[in-house]
Amino acid sequence: MHPVLFEIFGRQIGTYGLFVIIGAVSAWILVRLLAGKENKDIPLVFLISICGGLIGAFLLRPITRIPEIIINWEYFSQIPLRVFLSVVFGEIVFYGGLIGGIIAMLLFCRGYNIPVLPIADLFAPALALVHGFGRIGCFFGGCCYGTLIIPVQLFEATCLFILAAILVIIYKKTTIKGLTVCMYGLLYSVLRFFLEFFRQDTARGIYGWFSTSQYISMALFAMSLLFLYIVLKRREFHGYD
Repeated sequence: MHPVLFEIFGRQIGTYGLFVIIGAVSAWILVRLLAGKENKDIPLVFLISICGGLIGAFLLRPITRIPEIIINWEYFSQIPLRVFLSVVFGEIVFYGGLIGGIIAMLLFCRGYNIPVLPIADLFAPALALVHGFGRIGCFFGGCCYGTLIIPVQLFEATCLFILAAILVIIYKKTTIKGLTVCMYGLLYSVLRFFLEFFRQDTARGIYGWFSTSQYISMALFAMSLLFLYIVLKRREFHGYD
């Protein structure tokens, strides 16, 4: 594990942040290669989605910790504010980023009458790609290890790169708007659901048999399946993509 890559003028450069930047640049290159120069709105939507994703990634952890904070308020009320903020806001969560990015993209596209499905399909492979680089950053940063110190991050990163390649093929081969993003939701939700059994993600909450991320995965799978049905029926009944 190498959480700190190097230092510049006494300032530490984190490995995780570096891989996230590499992933974001790679994702943008992939988006441009797939889209060409057809849509002038893509750069702005991409930026807005990233901003929404960052907000969501930092907010999901505090939201999931609300029950714990309420139950243990006597303890949390006595610790210094700096420590409290570090405990509550100390981690970023991918699913929070996904939810925040989707909300930001939908609101922006709706506000400016930009078709959502073509852009969602375009962003789906790039999302898997940047996520894969992020998981490599997790490995070097020493977070998200599984039970018995299994490097689940590297396995997930490999699967995400494969998923990105599959989504690129689907995007290029199909003319059905919405199919690529639906396949992302279906495939990633299944992958994440099963990986959670090895991660034992107790930090983000385990309720009953499953973790918070597994419940979100089940919801994502159900919504993606429903949306896929709607997309296919739309094409069947209207005769267009």
